[in-house]
Amino acid sequence: MAANLLTHIPMTALQTVSGNTPLTLSIAEKASQTFPAGMPVQLSAGFVQKWDGTTYNAGLLGIANIMASNLASNGLGAPAPFQQIGGTGAIQSWGSVPNQPSGINLSIGTPITDGRTLLYAAQSDTIFEGQWDNSAGAVAADYTPTQANVGLVYGMTIDANGLSAYVDAGKVTVGTNTCVQVVGLSPVDGAIVNGRVRFIFTQAAMQVPV
Repeated sequence: MAANLLTHIPMTALQTVSGNTPLTLSIAEKASQTFPAGMPVQLSAGFVQKWDGTTYNAGLLGIANIMASNLASNGLGAPAPFQQIGGTGAIQSWGSVPNQPSGINLSIGTPITDGRTLLYAAQSDTIFEGQWDNSAGAVAADYTPTQANVGLVYGMTIDANGLSAYVDAGKVTVGTNTCVQVVGLSPVDGAIVNGRVRFIFTQAAMQVPV
């Protein structure tokens, strides 16, 4: 018995209860992170890292809105408190610049970084969307969200490729392995195998409750 899919659609903030835009945070990134946009993230010693997949209570900061930058050190290039943002760096550069020891060459379109991760905060006003699956599933019905799941709480699981996560119907033990509450089915998908569901993070799961 296992999840139906190896790869899942990245999670994203969809809308808010208040009608405002989803709350975003920009926090210094931990070194050596390579997660993509749409991955659940958490704080580790004050720096953003990929969610460890096991910390459900006060363990989720939100969903990454950009990919990680694989920094050489924690928060490399991030502005200090109450200081201006300096020159942004690039994830990749090449060669050298004549007569400019500190200069670098950047290809057009090279991703840049300021040492921080932009993320959608896990907070009570934001409704997220993610794909439904079941780490303990055995038949098609186990992988299909229905109206009966709305209002119930579930866990999340990082999928087999380690690049995305899903709402896990196989994790239902409140206080142990749950972190989201389903508030609706995707009106596009409906009740289909591995359909998308809309959810909010539970207060207990929020690492920085707001």
